[in-house]
Amino acid sequence: PTESVRAMCSQGAILSENLEAYRVTSQQKSTYYMYKIYIAGRIEDLYTLSLIFPKGAYEEFYVHTQIAGEKDGLFDRVVNADRNNTFVSGRGCAEIFDHFGTTTELERACVAREIIAPLNGYAALADSQFRPVIAVSASRQAAHGSSAHMSLGRAPSIQGQTYRKIVACRHQTLHELMPCRVEYMRNIGLAARAAIATADEPSWPLYYRILEDIAGHKNTTLDKIPSTGLAGREALNAFKRAANNSENGRHGTSKRTLSLLKNELMTLREARQFFREIVRKWLDDECGGVMPSDRVEGGPFRFGLD
Repeated sequence: PTESVRAMCSQGAILSENLEAYRVTSQQKSTYYMYKIYIAGRIEDLYTLSLIFPKGAYEEFYVHTQIAGEKDGLFDRVVNADRNNTFVSGRGCAEIFDHFGTTTELERACVAREIIAPLNGYAALADSQFRPVIAVSASRQAAHGSSAHMSLGRAPSIQGQTYRKIVACRHQTLHELMPCRVEYMRNIGLAARAAIATADEPSWPLYYRILEDIAGHKNTTLDKIPSTGLAGREALNAFKRAANNSENGRHGTSKRTLSLLKNELMTLREARQFFREIVRKWLDDECGGVMPSDRVEGGPFRFGLD
């Protein structure tokens, strides 16, 4: 997988020279500074990231948490979240301090969001119930003891949590495929956006736009994407029909076919499953290997999705 990413760099598919120069600088900084980006979200999502990204699993980042958990068969679960301080660390976090003191909180928050996007993205693909976390603050600690801190925004209000089983580490393959896919998402913004969208609030316009971008990345159109093996024709036609004619779809009433029955259209839950599978297969094509799928919760799917 690493060689695959490097090969793409040489073909100009990635902004490799600038990125590599930056990473060398970041590596030099990381020998002098310790960087931390503190994150907030649902307890099980914070714990999920710590399971996927323990220290040593990926050279640029690791996630540390005070949340306690245990194995539950093939899955994992939280057992104590009285202390839930969680942060991302590693040389990949250095960029957030490049313009410290000259940027606004909003600008710094945007940088932090981009830094942790591949982590959120991979977790979202590994576990269909994962929801992206957000960065709320960051710190830099020098070897000689000086430090710097910045705020990145407010932590979200999470109420009435019931801890679910975490499936993100249910298979060794999920650990093995992580480095290449995270590296790919760090270099290809579309990949990170697509992966995170699988966990965001379902949206016809968002799904449609990203699928058009993926088709463009494959040098084809959305209508011809079945020829790439990423989607079946029946499901694609059902997706497009629903995206164009659903109440919250891409078009207003004047452009919708109102004679279509609502129960005959693909639902947003089915669309999310359709979208997840295309993103997963696309990253399989780009990075190699076959990532285990995780089915969206709910009853049976139509349109050949089951």
